[in-house]
Amino acid sequence: MSGLAVLFHRDDRPVDREDVGDMLRAIPHRGLDGLWARTFPPVALGYAKLTITPEEATEEQPLVSPRTGCAIIADVRLDNREELFAALSVSASRSVSDAELILRVYESFGPDGACRLLGDFAFVIWDPRSQRLVCARDGTGQRSLFYRVDGRKFAAASEIQQLFQDPSVPVEPNEDRVREFLVPLNALRNMKDSAETFYRNIFSLPPGHLLLVDRKDLKVQRYWELAPVPEIRYRSAAEYGEHFREIFFKAVSARLRSTHCTSAMLSGGLDSSAVVSTAHQLYQSGAAAHRGFKSLSLVFQELDCDEYELIRDIQSKYGFDAEYLSVEAEEWWLNLAPPGFQEAPSVGVSDGRDLLWRTAVQSGARTVLTGDVADGCIYGSSLVFDSLIRQGKWAELGRHFRRFRRDTAEPLWKTLLFGCAAPLLPLPIGKQFMLWNIARHNRRGPKGLPLPWIPERFGEELMRRNGELLLAAERGRRFTSPARHADYLQLSPPEVFRHPAGWPLEIWRPFSDRRVLEFLFAVPPAEKFTPHPETDEFYAGSKQILRNAMQGILPESVRTRKSKTIFSSAIADVIARSWPTYEAAFGPHGRSELADRGYIVPGRFWERLQRLRTGESLPEIVYIFHMISLETWFRSLRMSRSESTSVHSKWQQQAVGQSK
Repeated sequence: MSGLAVLFHRDDRPVDREDVGDMLRAIPHRGLDGLWARTFPPVALGYAKLTITPEEATEEQPLVSPRTGCAIIADVRLDNREELFAALSVSASRSVSDAELILRVYESFGPDGACRLLGDFAFVIWDPRSQRLVCARDGTGQRSLFYRVDGRKFAAASEIQQLFQDPSVPVEPNEDRVREFLVPLNALRNMKDSAETFYRNIFSLPPGHLLLVDRKDLKVQRYWELAPVPEIRYRSAAEYGEHFREIFFKAVSARLRSTHCTSAMLSGGLDSSAVVSTAHQLYQSGAAAHRGFKSLSLVFQELDCDEYELIRDIQSKYGFDAEYLSVEAEEWWLNLAPPGFQEAPSVGVSDGRDLLWRTAVQSGARTVLTGDVADGCIYGSSLVFDSLIRQGKWAELGRHFRRFRRDTAEPLWKTLLFGCAAPLLPLPIGKQFMLWNIARHNRRGPKGLPLPWIPERFGEELMRRNGELLLAAERGRRFTSPARHADYLQLSPPEVFRHPAGWPLEIWRPFSDRRVLEFLFAVPPAEKFTPHPETDEFYAGSKQILRNAMQGILPESVRTRKSKTIFSSAIADVIARSWPTYEAAFGPHGRSELADRGYIVPGRFWERLQRLRTGESLPEIVYIFHMISLETWFRSLRMSRSESTSVHSKWQQQAVGQSK
């Protein structure tokens, strides 16, 4: 997780290296191993170094090619180095860094070479031959790159607050992005990566895109996307599991390439457990170098959501060092005085997250493995009737259909029409049919959001935006299969992935590996979910490919678990312990940014919080916590400019050196 900083004076004014230095000093947690900057008039490139892979240990960026004069800064981990070496027309030492390898790929293939790269990366190349900058970001958005531009200046950086080191750039909310954040379709899923940020005139380069900028033009173009692929057909579920296991082991192995100890988030769920168990299979076989490992687990003693026993089963099987951390946070979601810059709602410093990151850093780790993304790519869907019909699996169709009908209140005709018949139509006809249905629903459905604590006119606006998003999703539909369509919407665009604010840590997500996603996208939908013979609970039949792949690797208590942990009691516990904070913001005598801006009806929202405090599981709980995190973010804008443009960091700033 190194850091990048770029300034390009498009009007040919000289660039002051200290301006880039200010941008680098705004991310001290990314520069523990050095800060460097260099000018290439009219461009300055800056680099904050956090060494993780062995090949970058002695590297000082920017790197300048003796062959072409091109210069690169890169925050990168490449996972297909040998493949790239084979593709290059010139020989290169196998010890070169990932940044040097990207530079050689660019010199051989130009901007189109980005599609050859596999891994997590954001990079910027200054090409003096064409007098332009070439920026790129990996296809699943694991590394970030933000920018702002006007007729005179282009600036880019790894984190948004770096762009605010220029005192002429105002720190203002992007109200349209805030409203999009609260649209039901967006609020009820993980936040999606978007070109629009929560700050006015600050943009994010979308995943899988290039940005080309010179003195006159700026062009953003896609180089990779998760596209339809031929369906994989095997004779048995075991074969799908074997294929997935092979790919998943490669994905985890690539994320053990570190010069430091590795840490990992570990719950008793299937996803993080699969990552941790696979890592230890690789250690035991000698396929990965073991430089130390520690798991990080939140435990909720005496609450019904505690997964301690399941976590202990995994630790007992592999014998690794584990930290069990009790949740005693008081400012997990709501903070009346946020400490420093907040990139977005739910992305910032909190007591709960700080506890995890502090423990990881104290263990000597610079990377944290997680099971993120798995629910979006491997969870499965019950709407697989069309897939089973196409394969002629009539007995399985009957089992799936009966289980679905027991679990739904929708009329039989709707299941037959939308679940069985419509998905068998050719795509152009199926798309038109679904567009007609959504338009019909929008005309007949409620005009306002059915939440009494949201003001009526604001609720009507959110529902209008929601209808527009649904129509846009249908116009872009690539699959008649409802399961495949749902998978695609989950993964494209990808979720927002951000680093731990203020901590020198990099989050590595094996389930976001492009090879994993492409394989899972090619698997018949019915292979991901199978009705469980003992219960209709969806979780029990979900993630079948992962469950099959992990036979003999995961403890059976985890691999065969039938229910998903619900954290209502933990939520109530955290709210109860921090109740004075909630009362100060939302209580009868409180002062709320959300209320002042017309986003909530104060008394009704307060009533909902009181019900959450008792442990009641409200249907709109996700929406409520979106609002709470938004309150914290709005409060961060109240701070002085020096506070609002600095991340609350545990790490000392250091001087910026001149690169060689």
